[in-house]
Amino acid sequence: MARSIGMAADATVYRAVIEFTNRDGTKDTKHEGPYGSIAAARARVSFWANYLADRDEETGERTGTSRASGYVERGSVEWERA
Repeated sequence: MARSIGMAADATVYRAVIEFTNRDGTKDTKHEGPYGSIAAARARVSFWANYLADRDEETGERTGTSRASGYVERGSVEWERA
């Protein structure tokens, strides 16, 4: 997915850190970003939590838990000629 990251050299960037619990109980961590705003990174955490929400097997209703959670990290980018 292409992103516009043409920003100032000292700009703050954000990334979403998503922690997944697989169906077999093992855990994985993935990173998405960089994003130019904290809201964009938080939206990715919310997306995965909602997408992998646990559902009641009989009714299909959400149980209030999810196999994904996460947080946002803040950083800065150091650009150099490649």
